[in-house]
Amino acid sequence: MADDADPNDDLGSGKADSFAQIVRFPQSRVSPAGSSEPFRELGMSTLSKSLGLPERQATGHWCSRCRGIWFGYLLEVSCPACGNRHG
Repeated sequence: MADDADPNDDLGSGKADSFAQIVRFPQSRVSPAGSSEPFRELGMSTLSKSLGLPERQATGHWCSRCRGIWFGYLLEVSCPACGNRHG
């Protein structure tokens, strides 16, 4: 395991697993502020609908104004429900 690893071990020794460590992100399990109510599903963006993006390839985006998640392409920023562009 990573706890047994020698920190002075070099990469050339063939013990690549000694450098494998799990780095946990502190925000990965944090609920949005005021999350007493469940989030709303806002649907697919207009662009992804018009281009025929399969739902399995959509990326989820958070809209703080609508307090919901909408789905679309990775670089889209505009919420389909309210037009908010600031997450």
